[in-house]
Amino acid sequence: MRWLDEQPERSVMYVSFGSRTALPTEQIRELGAGLEMSGCRFLWVVKSTKVDREETGEIEELVGKGYLGRMEGRGLVVREWVEQVVVLSHRAVAGFLSHCGWNSVMEAVATGVTVLAWPRTADQRVNAAVVARRGVGVWPEHWVWEAEEGVVAAEEIGNKVREVMRNQRMMETAAKLVAEAAVEEDGSSDESKAMLSWPSLSRLLNCPSLR
Repeated sequence: MRWLDEQPERSVMYVSFGSRTALPTEQIRELGAGLEMSGCRFLWVVKSTKVDREETGEIEELVGKGYLGRMEGRGLVVREWVEQVVVLSHRAVAGFLSHCGWNSVMEAVATGVTVLAWPRTADQRVNAAVVARRGVGVWPEHWVWEAEEGVVAAEEIGNKVREVMRNQRMMETAAKLVAEAAVEEDGSSDESKAMLSWPSLSRLLNCPSLR
């Protein structure tokens, strides 16, 4: 949080794929290179093990030697548990590179943060489609997860990160959803955005099956 406090407003891409999803090491390296190439500030929660297993080893074993030094001041890479809603609610955070679990989607929408969707399983793909259709995020549908399916290249990741972080229209749409949800909840627009009810947000996302 101290690092976020030092960053300019709406300048940081938050990168996290949840507690039960992990990328292969090769893809982690490409993602890191993509974040570097994007030129954007980022907070990246790295996870290399699946289904809540304890992380072992050093971060540089995953992201590559020298990476943390090159990114010092512009990017922060952590392996610890983070309070996601608190991070998304921070004034410095503008984008969220996410696997699009429904919890993560709702937390992003509730805090007015735009989404770069990278889903894996079927329900996450449905959620990613909702995000893209409602105009609060981007979903590159050809992006893959498993090594045998291929690797998403760093250059493409960097371009998409820049696209999301510079898309003022998407940011305005996300902020409008927050405002509409607050009005729907008895006009309580002065309450914490993270406390907006999920039924209200689901209705605004036009997701009848998820209400």
